[in-house]
Amino acid sequence: MKRIDIGAVTKVFAAVLLFCLFLIPDLYAGKVQLPEGTEIKVRFDKSMRINSGKLTKGVPLAITLDEPVIIGGRVIIEKGTAGKAEVLDVKASSKAGKPGYLKIGFVELEPKGEFTRVDVPTIKLTGEVEKKGKGKKLLSYMFIFGLFIKGSQAEIPADVVYNAKIAETVVMQSE
Repeated sequence: MKRIDIGAVTKVFAAVLLFCLFLIPDLYAGKVQLPEGTEIKVRFDKSMRINSGKLTKGVPLAITLDEPVIIGGRVIIEKGTAGKAEVLDVKASSKAGKPGYLKIGFVELEPKGEFTRVDVPTIKLTGEVEKKGKGKKLLSYMFIFGLFIKGSQAEIPADVVYNAKIAETVVMQSE
């Protein structure tokens, strides 16, 4: 039968206890660190139509946080927090069956609720969504008027939840 070294168990317990003691005061002090790379879920306004035929590069698009960000059992960023995405690249469909293309990048969130950002009002995001329409090149070659057949526009569904990430580590402070 093996004997358990009480000294080793005590050292491990003491290390865990010290770790907890250093972590807990930060939560009660009202400051929380939101690490870079934290994955969040966002969505576009369901009434929007995000289409390569209607958008131009640089156009801002409204997004909202679909799930709250929770750290240590506390809601750091509330569900429904507003944010911004931006059209990074767009090509409308064109004649000769060329499809449309659309690329959108997630830019920032404006946190609301108990916690706010200490130094600036927004949280930078990373992540992209891109979509390509269907080409109709073969169809355009088959018919004599094929040069007038356009490919389909790229369309990003607004009712889908997308993944974005926190771009840089931020310190959030309770109000």
